[in-house]
Amino acid sequence: MNAPTIVAGALWLVALWRLPSIRHSRKQRSLALTLVCLAAAMTFEVPDVKAAVNGAAGADVRLPPLLKHLLGVTSAAYLLDFVIAVVRPQGLARRTRLAAIGVTLSLMLAFYALANWMPGGPVRLGEDKGAIFPVLYMAVFTLYIGVAMIVATWLFLGGIRHSRTLLGKAGLGFLGLGTLLGSLYALQRVAFVAIHLSTGAGHPELEDLLSTTLKQAAILSIALGVCLPPLSVAVDYVRSWNTLRRLQPLWGHLTEAVPYVVLSASIPQRRVPFRLERCVIEIEDACLALREYVSVDVHERARFFAERKAVKEAEVDAVAEACWLHVAVRASRSSRQLKGVEHPPLGVTGRDRTSELAWLCAVSLAYTSSPVIAEFSRQEQALASLSAGGPERSSSHGK
Repeated sequence: MNAPTIVAGALWLVALWRLPSIRHSRKQRSLALTLVCLAAAMTFEVPDVKAAVNGAAGADVRLPPLLKHLLGVTSAAYLLDFVIAVVRPQGLARRTRLAAIGVTLSLMLAFYALANWMPGGPVRLGEDKGAIFPVLYMAVFTLYIGVAMIVATWLFLGGIRHSRTLLGKAGLGFLGLGTLLGSLYALQRVAFVAIHLSTGAGHPELEDLLSTTLKQAAILSIALGVCLPPLSVAVDYVRSWNTLRRLQPLWGHLTEAVPYVVLSASIPQRRVPFRLERCVIEIEDACLALREYVSVDVHERARFFAERKAVKEAEVDAVAEACWLHVAVRASRSSRQLKGVEHPPLGVTGRDRTSELAWLCAVSLAYTSSPVIAEFSRQEQALASLSAGGPERSSSHGK
């Protein structure tokens, strides 16, 4: 299997994967159409496809190169539209871009029809009275590709610092690399035409090698860059699912004690990020409700108890939080809320999103697996029994 076939096949796989997103937004539509145009353009480099088209239209018509170039220009326009939607949502010279692509496609069709191509192929200069039209055709094609790729490179690389995820940054980096290679592709085309016009010497083999290498490297880099941001979404989805799985034991214990904090609206199982958000909200609401059943003294005793049991320093706060929550859950079944006392602080207060989830996971792990929790709860229960029985014993001694 030859290189054009492999590149075209890889592009079609990526294009078909992204095609369903075409209806979601302008950004996704531009990206999907970019990939479809790129895949179609590279398909006309596959030898069997090229031979079939030439057989149907005639070899003298040279239809495959024209279609490949038109699709290449169109894909560059959609890619530019995509990066602007990502990095500059407010837009950037939309009317100018529409006029540029319209003029470019029209001029390419006109100059290609008027060109007197040499037998070497569509990238060679013509001869006799039609010699100027191949030059103009390649000039228009190269100018649009070069300017579009330079602007796209500037926008992609400039947008890296705004991306929130590592894979998102990597995706923009590969997209920027791909458009940079596209710029180099356009520059080398200009260089070879300039050399031919100034010296009359041609280097078709070197030109074909550089053109093919830069073009395929640019396309594959763009395809890889397109794949990484969705992969980032998949990684976030798996991370959310894992966090939700770790929080559900704590959620179950707390909401069983105060079931009224559970929201009534149902969320489909597949919407894991929303389920995680709801789980966090309900855990925090349950903590707020349960803290009304214990005083701050319980929290202080829990922290001292955890330290005395040689709990790791990094885990003491989470274990202490789990301790007073366990006592509060038990108290909520048989006691009334405490009035006129200071209640324990919530460890989740004042944290950012990442720290908040890490904290709740640590508390959940301690609540369900640390032996210190049950031991402290038994100690508090015994202490409460002694406090409740004290006045009664004193009264009986008085009698």
